[in-house]
Parts: sequence; C-alpha cells; structure tokens
Amino acid sequence: MTSGEQATVSSSRSAEPGRLGGAGRLTVAAVGAAGLTALGLATVLGPQVVDRGPILCPFLRITGLPCPACGLTRSWVALGHGDVGSAFSFNAFGPLFMLVVAVVTVVAIGSLVTGRPALTQVQRTLTSPVALAVLVVWFGYGIARAVDAGFGWGVFPAIT
Repeated sequence: MTSGEQATVSSSRSAEPGRLGGAGRLTVAAVGAAGLTALGLATVLGPQVVDRGPILCPFLRITGLPCPACGLTRSWVALGHGDVGSAFSFNAFGPLFMLVVAVVTVVAIGSLVTGRPALTQVQRTLTSPVALAVLVVWFGYGIARAVDAGFGWGVFPAIT
C-alpha cells in the first residue's frame, strides 16, 4: 500500500469536514443529556423537596458561609416552577446560568440532529472575555454574600 492509499484509507475513516465524528457525537450527546437532566429536574422537583433537602455544599457545611454556587439548585427549581422572584433571591445568577444551560442544551441537540459541530462556537462564546467577566462578578457576588452572612448584616437572603 502506498502512502497515498494510506492517506485515503485513514481519511475515509474520519468524519467529513464540518461533520461530527463518533467521539464528537458522544461528547455532544453527553452535554445534551446532562443539560436535559438538569433542566428536567428543575421542573420536576417541587420547591418543598429542595427546601427540606440536605446541605450538599462542603464549603457551607464546613464554614457556615455560602459559596458562590449556594442557592443555585433552589434558584433553578423556583424558576422551573415560574417563581422568578424567589429564583433571583436564592442566587442572583441562577436564572442566567439556567438560560446558558438551556441554550447549550438546545445547541447540543441541534448538533446531534444536523451532525454539525456547533458546540465549538458555544465554547468560544463561553470562554470570551465577557463570559469570564461574568464569572468574576459571580465570584465577587459570592464573596459579598459570604461576608454578609459572616457579619450578619442581612443584605442578602440567608442560605439555609
């Protein structure tokens, strides 16, 4: 077999340019499944279930102070049940992050249907300077909530 024949054989095994290959389809399917699961649970679980649930955050368990992610689950469940005010009070970034997960999930499902690798554009967007600035503000918000809880000022709603 000549080197030209080898190149033809190896290229025929890979996906067409601009199309998802086997590993790409698996990754996109995993992203879509994770998104559907998270969004589905937010709408299926009742608010009373997450209000009485165990404290899962190790930072909150150890320090008694909320981390930046504390309240995200309750925020998503509240939003999944149409309670927008509570969603923002549990974690101000909960609705934004839920929207991002919904968009990424739709793009992943669209990629599976069309076979086009659209998640690369989403990845570029999520690692853009604007997205990184949102993460910095989110961490700042988390630090402010922790300081507020530590001093007992009551500026932010208590996370229990």
